[in-house]
Amino acid sequence: MKTLNLYVGRGLVVITCLALGILTFVMLSANLIRAFDLLARGADVALLLRFIVYLIPDMLTYTLPMALLCATVLVFSRLSADNELTAMQASGISIWQIIAPGLVISIVFSAVCLWLHATIAPRWLYRADLLRRSEGIKTPLVLLEPGRFVEMKGFIIRVGRKDRDSFDDIHVFVLDDDGRVVQDITARRGSVTVDEEKRVLRLDLEDTTIASVDLRSKDRRGEVTRFASGKFSFPLDFGSELDRRRLTRSLKHMDFAMIFGRIYVDNALGESTTSEYVELHTRMAMALSPFAFLLLGIPLGIRSRRSETSVGLLVSLILGSGFYAFIVLADGLRHNSYVHPEVLVWLPNIVYQVAGLWAIAVMTKK
Repeated sequence: MKTLNLYVGRGLVVITCLALGILTFVMLSANLIRAFDLLARGADVALLLRFIVYLIPDMLTYTLPMALLCATVLVFSRLSADNELTAMQASGISIWQIIAPGLVISIVFSAVCLWLHATIAPRWLYRADLLRRSEGIKTPLVLLEPGRFVEMKGFIIRVGRKDRDSFDDIHVFVLDDDGRVVQDITARRGSVTVDEEKRVLRLDLEDTTIASVDLRSKDRRGEVTRFASGKFSFPLDFGSELDRRRLTRSLKHMDFAMIFGRIYVDNALGESTTSEYVELHTRMAMALSPFAFLLLGIPLGIRSRRSETSVGLLVSLILGSGFYAFIVLADGLRHNSYVHPEVLVWLPNIVYQVAGLWAIAVMTKK
């Protein structure tokens, strides 16, 4: 039995590691593309590498269960196609003894995922957010991403195309102290100069059209005055905005100890704690997903032959995506306490584990 357990367990671990590397790289690819773009804009290489490393623990909470699911389907489909399962059962070995190594591995992976969810992942996500903000202070041009509205103190800016410190198709909204638009500025071209000591951007525009709104007019919408200007310049204070820090972290940046502390404080203040409980239950439900995926992947793998492995993998990826999609949907109901979203997040685990156990029990009777 020891040799058999090592044979099955080694296959699961090796393929899980391979799948984990592939899935994690796929999830990182979007950030890598953005990282290369930021490098072209002058961002520091070492800082970007640190930013990517800080994102990895959170990605592992998703890719580790999915990798185990893929490995389970591949390993047990191969055992079934090579008639090794039939030979084992003919030798008096039950299906539960055959899958025992997988059950142990899934429990270990669930413990690892719980540890990541409880401590490492939220802390490192918070560090990644701080790092992103600090990079914005050091390299302010990184903030101006094409096609994205960027809010600075008193301004909202969008650029259409960017080439280092030159821009095309610029749109700027100037805001008053109450956040109302008082000027709408558009320009075909523009450039930026940075004063790092004062932490101020100077935006120089060409072929500019300015629409000013007089909010003191009798018209509720304000009286609009338009005029064109060949060149127009104004400063942007980016330092004070990026230096601001929230006094408290968001829930996704809190470890379990912080969340329990938040629950204690909210209970003392008489405020709702549904969001905190949903966050806790969501992380715990996701931490148990390796066990649920293993139970579901075993019958999928045994039922499919090696020639049908691609179909089995596709089905397993769909089921895995469905698992996380339902959890995200339940998490979106965290502000509707009457539907008890902290209970709904456990439904995928219950359904997948019951379905997997039922399918395995049916196979043992044949």
